[in-house]
Amino acid sequence: MSPARPSRPPRAAPALGLAAALAAALAGAQAPLPSVALRGGVSAVTPEASPVVRVRAGSFVMGSDPAGLDQARTMCVRDLERFAAVRGAPVADPVVGAGFNVLLAACGVDPFPDAIPVCGMEYFAPEAMAHEVWLPGYGIDRTEVTVAAYDRCVLRGACAPPLDAPGTPQTGGATQPVTGVRWADAAAYCAWAGGRLPTEAEWERAARGRDGRTFPWGWVTDPGRFNHGALDPACRDDDDGFALAAPVGSYPSGASPDGALDMAGNAQEWVADRASADGAGYPPDRAVTPAGPRDGSERVVRGGAFDLPMFLARTTARSRRLPDARERDLGFRCAYDQR
Repeated sequence: MSPARPSRPPRAAPALGLAAALAAALAGAQAPLPSVALRGGVSAVTPEASPVVRVRAGSFVMGSDPAGLDQARTMCVRDLERFAAVRGAPVADPVVGAGFNVLLAACGVDPFPDAIPVCGMEYFAPEAMAHEVWLPGYGIDRTEVTVAAYDRCVLRGACAPPLDAPGTPQTGGATQPVTGVRWADAAAYCAWAGGRLPTEAEWERAARGRDGRTFPWGWVTDPGRFNHGALDPACRDDDDGFALAAPVGSYPSGASPDGALDMAGNAQEWVADRASADGAGYPPDRAVTPAGPRDGSERVVRGGAFDLPMFLARTTARSRRLPDARERDLGFRCAYDQR
């Protein structure tokens, strides 16, 4: 349980635009800019990247085309083959499929329904169809919201405490992504910070750019570019450098074309949209600033995490959670309207 905190009335945040959000984020950073020593005693100032990424207005392709769905299936099959090899049994053995499904559920992944073969392409149908989406310009946090940033909102009485208090071993480090927050908690923080949760379309555009890439860095899996898990009893892959959540921005080589970090892994992220009640994919028509369905009891979750398999790290992968879910691998980032 998080320790009790002095309560004070919530303070309403002003409706900040993107420029104001940038200024507010940078206002407290008065430390000298880092510099690099050059020959002749000259130093070159190397300013740090802005905490908010600007995404220009325009169109992109959202969702998976048939080739993308086949890549998702192939990545899943590789995990299934490794699982079968460890057990010394053929992939087609029903016991292997059942055990694989149990492991998926244990690692927080939706198992395959009885009507769908294990790693069957139908499992990935919610991320089809590929379709054109137009978005106005907006800003989005370069990284996931950190424990320290969220705690400032808690201390001011504007946010509910997360599942684990700051300082909790393994999950409460100041620069780790804050996790264990409900959808409404994430939305409240973003409003307090002068923004809002990104729509699912905004999240995907920031993750994959305009060229339809599978991962933020390109089209090929690269385990060294993000913090991911593995389908084993611990659900972890320590070979990526971190057993659990890493400090945000620890994988600069995994940046998206616009410079957003940790969108393939580290922690899953809440977005604003409701999940469709029927679990169907997208309509094939061109969409302008889509905001998801009006009805639905669940919210969409995007991105991979330190304890999830790599086939969920793709920029088009979609998950869903009840809005009251509080999970130690589920955080968020904020978006900002451009004015």
